[in-house]
Amino acid sequence: MKVLRRDEYDDLASLKGGMGWDFWTEEGPIQEVREIISRVRDGGDAALVELTLRFDGADLASKGLRVSDRDLAKAVERVDEEFAEAVRTAARSITAFHRHQAWESQFWESDEGARIGQIVKPLRRVGIYVPGGNAAYPSTALMTVIPARVAGVAEIAVCVPPAKGGEVSPHTLFALATLGVKEIYRLGGAQAIAALALGTGTIAAVEKVVGPGNVYVTLAKRELVGRVGIDMLAGPSELVVLADGEADAECAALELRAQAEHGSGARACLITDDEKLLDRVKKELARTARAPGGEEGPETMLVLVNDIDEGTALVDLLAPEHLVIATEDVTAVLPKVHNAGAIFLGMESPVALGDYAVGVNHVLPTKGASRFSSPLGVYDFVKRSNVVFSNPKANRALGPVIEAMARVEGLVDHAEAMRKRCH
Repeated sequence: MKVLRRDEYDDLASLKGGMGWDFWTEEGPIQEVREIISRVRDGGDAALVELTLRFDGADLASKGLRVSDRDLAKAVERVDEEFAEAVRTAARSITAFHRHQAWESQFWESDEGARIGQIVKPLRRVGIYVPGGNAAYPSTALMTVIPARVAGVAEIAVCVPPAKGGEVSPHTLFALATLGVKEIYRLGGAQAIAALALGTGTIAAVEKVVGPGNVYVTLAKRELVGRVGIDMLAGPSELVVLADGEADAECAALELRAQAEHGSGARACLITDDEKLLDRVKKELARTARAPGGEEGPETMLVLVNDIDEGTALVDLLAPEHLVIATEDVTAVLPKVHNAGAIFLGMESPVALGDYAVGVNHVLPTKGASRFSSPLGVYDFVKRSNVVFSNPKANRALGPVIEAMARVEGLVDHAEAMRKRCH
């Protein structure tokens, strides 16, 4: 736990530096990732089997890369009804939220009389990465597949890292089966991203790859962007709690501790203008850290600022993945925040709501990327084409403009092509 008080920084920039909260710039195992991509490009399915044995300890030579319909049906039978109903309820909430994001084609008449507009169409085929291995993340399956379904994507291929026996979590498989996904592969890491982007004998190449993963997954997406579309370069999970003296210290500490459950690299930060709250949260973290398995993450930070306005300015500098605003008047603070992936208003709005079932997406920009990017949504699974349907009247109105600009740029045939239509 790290505590920074008012006398320990000169301005917001130095405060941010003292927090060690920097943008995602590390190269990581980039050479190894490039070698993996090259192996998949050259070796196809055989390379995938070899790499899965090497990195995941799972031998897929006999089991196969793809999860069979029989395995999917068996997984559905293995989950209990409580979990099954939870998945169905969460799926309904997430679907309802994402239906509000749907884009439609539109056309209108320009001032000159041309018919113009844009056609919105879903991507044809996408690849989705759902983390797995020895853990299970059925919630991520819901968050990634549902917006693709709402967008109208026809083909969805999902990769999930297998456990050592080659098995994929039945809970993740149940979530995918609930959404009607049948093309599922036992693949993880950079090799899964390479297979989706490049294609192999078994796996057809996709148009876009989405979904969070470890540093190997992120670096592979960065290497292959351009060959394939990607959603974002996701880093470790982040949380900022912006609070004043009215906030509940126990709830604030619990939010910070919950963030630490995301493991190595996760960052959790309390920003407050109230020294008493900071001390209460510090004591609460220390108290719960003494419980079995209760060691808080090394990146937990408690920061005392001069006032909430300074706190909101620091939030914008950090541009966190998750932000909890726990102030007396959250509606007054909300408009002042510009950079955050997901914002939770008041202590009655825990981040877990967004992680699982309230409907918003939990695949969010990290490492400062909320300055320029947005949560995963329907808009990640559609593309737009501009459409022009002109006529002689509109051409005569715009012809002189186009000819004048084209000649200045030295594009004489552009000017001639327009002049020809202006008779």
